[in-house]
Amino acid sequence: MNAAPTPTPDQFDHPSAGQYAHPSTGQYEAPQSYQSQNRYGQRAEEDPGKVLGIVSLVATLSTFLGFNFIGPVIGIITGHMARKRSQEAGYGDNEMGKWGFILGLGFLGLLVLGWALGISFGIVGGLASLMAG
Repeated sequence: MNAAPTPTPDQFDHPSAGQYAHPSTGQYEAPQSYQSQNRYGQRAEEDPGKVLGIVSLVATLSTFLGFNFIGPVIGIITGHMARKRSQEAGYGDNEMGKWGFILGLGFLGLLVLGWALGISFGIVGGLASLMAG
């Protein structure tokens, strides 16, 4: 009958706070950064459309700061690019890129509607003043 191996005295030693035991040597080392690397020591990949999604949403919302035409146009273009890059890389839909794209279309539509109404009111007002006087 085989006997169970006897444990060694250092087998159950626990690392002190803030240090981890290295699996191959049993030596202690400083903890790795959680954000830059995953548990296997490899750098975690980031969504390639993340930055463009943020740019899209910020550019679209810059409409409220007075960038009435250029902000939504930049938001639409960068939102489309962000969503495309995220989907090509196998990530889900880029939410910030999607909202930058949708809001950009909405704000640009409102701008065009405002221009059309302003022009039509100007034409009607001009015609009315010609007929009256």
